[in-house]
Amino acid sequence: MMRFNLAILFIAVVLVGCSGKSADTLFAEGEKATHDMHTYEEAVSTLSEFLDLFPNDPRADVALQALARVLMNQKKHAASIARYESLIKQFPDSRFCAQAQFMVAYIYDQDGEYDKAKVAYQKVIKNYPESELVDDAQISIQNMGKTPETWLFPETAMQDSSK
Repeated sequence: MMRFNLAILFIAVVLVGCSGKSADTLFAEGEKATHDMHTYEEAVSTLSEFLDLFPNDPRADVALQALARVLMNQKKHAASIARYESLIKQFPDSRFCAQAQFMVAYIYDQDGEYDKAKVAYQKVIKNYPESELVDDAQISIQNMGKTPETWLFPETAMQDSSK
């Protein structure tokens, strides 16, 4: 039995070593690629590889947050929501959880899925009451479906509608 466990450990070390890239390299390359829309596909690939190979790395929550943001910017909303929700579930104490929950709500809101957006915004309020995003979540619930101009500058919107 001991030989079998050692053989599995050896195979795992060889497979990780064969990828040719360390956790540090994958994380750094993936994070760098998130800063330019022309390298988003590289960011998705590299950060996904990082998360697959090193799911317990202390930077995994950062990688999930960055990956979700890139996917959202690529209009891959379902994949983005899935990554934000993974972050919340796998790293409940992460400094990114309130933001991740807010972004789930925001994506639903932007996609016109107001019932899901409201539930997700309410989770920000309930689960992260100390977050600076609570006020934003409350305002967003009140203004779902409205253009930002109509609720940020209501007096201007009223003037425009009276013309």
